[in-house]
Order: sequence, then structure tokens, then C-alpha cells
Amino acid sequence: MLQTILKMDESRFLKTFVTKYEDKVPEIMDAYQGKLTFGDYNFESESKGKIKIINSNRTISTMATTDSLALSPLLLEQSSDEKGHESVIKLFKSFGFSENHVARIVRKQPSIISFHPQKSVKPKLDYLFSITQSRSEVFDVVAKNPVILGRSLKNHIIPFFTSLGTLTGNDQHVFAAIKRNPYLLSNCVSTTFLHNIDFLQKLGVPQIQIMKLITEYGQSIGGSHAKFRKVVLKVKDMGFDLSSSCFLDAVRSFSFLSDLAWESRCEMLRSFGFSDHDISSMAKKQPVIMNFSERRMRDLLEFFVQKLRWSATKLSTSPNILRYSLEKRIIPRCSVLQALALNNCNSKRLLLTYIVKMTESRFLERFVTAYKDEVPEVMDAYRGKLRFDEFNFESES
Repeated sequence: MLQTILKMDESRFLKTFVTKYEDKVPEIMDAYQGKLTFGDYNFESESKGKIKIINSNRTISTMATTDSLALSPLLLEQSSDEKGHESVIKLFKSFGFSENHVARIVRKQPSIISFHPQKSVKPKLDYLFSITQSRSEVFDVVAKNPVILGRSLKNHIIPFFTSLGTLTGNDQHVFAAIKRNPYLLSNCVSTTFLHNIDFLQKLGVPQIQIMKLITEYGQSIGGSHAKFRKVVLKVKDMGFDLSSSCFLDAVRSFSFLSDLAWESRCEMLRSFGFSDHDISSMAKKQPVIMNFSERRMRDLLEFFVQKLRWSATKLSTSPNILRYSLEKRIIPRCSVLQALALNNCNSKRLLLTYIVKMTESRFLERFVTAYKDEVPEVMDAYRGKLRFDEFNFESES
């Protein structure tokens, strides 16, 4: 029953319903962390220990909540023809897709059950299986991004492999890239896309960097050639090493940042005492920071510059710390350290940059559980229940 589930303590719920199914249902951790939107659902059949989830567009088949979260392959009951539904399911199974794979495919692309199995789905699967020796790669790629089965084989899928196969040397390399980023195959390999790749090659960007840009930052390389060229040259002129990962981060970040937005971020930084040299230094070390929203950037600057009294030079020297969540990581950890300092505990001074970078379990063990009996309020500080006032981290220098 849902009431029983809601009464569970956090660790038991996590063990029973999240970590147990993390491999079978990868998105379950995002759901638990609130990164997935919960739709307009109704929970029925509580008295029978089962949940039937219904929304306005489709009904997800009944599943036992106390046994398994693995969804049935007959996941969606739609108004489409039942025989067509079964035919598509049977086709997937005939290729060797597991029930879990089929469930994920139908959940992510409900319209697939209305596709003609022999005319629309089978030719695409035949082609994908023909270009790799690993059937499991196809299973994983299709299950993660079934949208590709809705794209044209002749006008999209084959041209995609032909174009990138020429760039990388063979289809196997392309498939390896798609495995790292299944959504890459749903992008369009346009003339602009190829022009951008050609520009990078002529500029001297190493092939491995180009492949990383394609597989990990596909959207940034698919924009207009004029804008892409301008961004890449700007990054190059800033002194980025074309063979470094920071070069890729900068191209990706600046591709989605207009000139107006860039200048706006610079003006904000200057208002907190940053010189143009500080801004350039920070942007080169952590270019993604320039892509933060104005609200997020302002909150971070107010905390570090005004509350912790960090100088602009110090922040520009160690900008990595700005990538962590202020509310979920930085403030709770500062609150813990403040609680310990006020109780004269943990006299050993450590760099805040080091402390923030610690894994959650390591920080918890070293600064919370180790002192929870001596300083009871340290747990409340860690959970964000105590207000952080001010604590001066003197040893940062």
C-alpha cells in the first residue's frame, strides 16, 4: 500500500525501491532525486497491494509495488489496434530484446506500438544489427533512445553512419560513439554539421577531440556555421589548448551564450571586484561557470565574496568550487564546520576547496558522525536546519 511505502524510513525505501533496480531502470535515481517530473497520475487498487497508474493520455499496466518495479512489456494500453501492439512486441522479442528493454522502449516512445512492424521497425533494426558485432549494443542504444526508430532509414540513419563513418574510419567507431551517447543518432547530420567538422579539422583540432565534441556535445556542433566558427575562434583566441578537455567545455558553454549574456556575466563579476584578468582566468579554468544563470552566479558570489570574504583573485584561482550546489553542498558543509568551530572541535584546519570536493560518505564520516555525540547540532547543520551565519576560513591561502 502507498501508506506503507510513505511510512518507510529513507534508508529502507532507498534499498527496497531505488538501488535494487538502478541497473534495470537507470532513470529511477533521477526520479528519486526529483529530477523527473511526476505527471497527473492516480493511484488505484490500494486495498489489493497494487498500484494502477493512470494519466490523461495512457494507462500504465498494473504492477505490484511490494515485489518488483520492473515494468511489464505490455506497458501501455492505448486505443491502437491490439494485434498491431502485439506484433511490435513480438518483433522486438524475435530480435532478442528482453522484457525490460521492451518496457523501456514503449515507455519512452509510446507511439512505437502503432508503427508497422515489418515495414517501419524491422528494416531499421536489421540495419543496426548489421553494422555491429555486439547485439547487446543495439539493445542498449535502442532502449535508451527509441526515437531513432521513428527516423527515416534512407534519409537519416544510413546517411548518419555514412557521414560519420567517413570521419571516424568505420561504422564500428560510429556505433561506439553512439553507445556513449545514444541521443547522438537522433541528431541530424546536416551540411552545416559537416562544415563545422571540416572547420575544426582545418583549424588543427585533434581527431579525438572532434569525436568527443560530436559524441558528448552534439548540439553545440550542429548549430549554424557562422556562429560555431565565431565561438571556436573566440575560444582559441582566449588561449585554450585545442587538445584539452577545457577547449571542449568552452566550445559547448559559449555555443549557448550570446554576446549580450556574456557581457552581462562579466559586468556582474566586475561588480564583485573581478578584474578582466580574473574573469579571463576563471573562464579558462571553468568555462561552464559563464553559462550559469544570473541568479545562480549572483548567489554564489554573494556567499563567497560577502559572507566568506574571499577575494576575486582567490575565486578566479580556484573556480572549481563554484560548480557545486550552494544549497545542497556548500552551505551545509560550511554550517557543519561552523558548528564544530563554535564548540572548539576539529582544530585541524583544512582548505574549504578540499572539504567541498570530498565525497558525501567521506565528509559525513569525518565531520558529522565523528562528532554527533559531542556536538549534537552537527547533524542539524548537515541537514540544513541551522542557519549559516559566518565562518572565516583563514587557511585558504
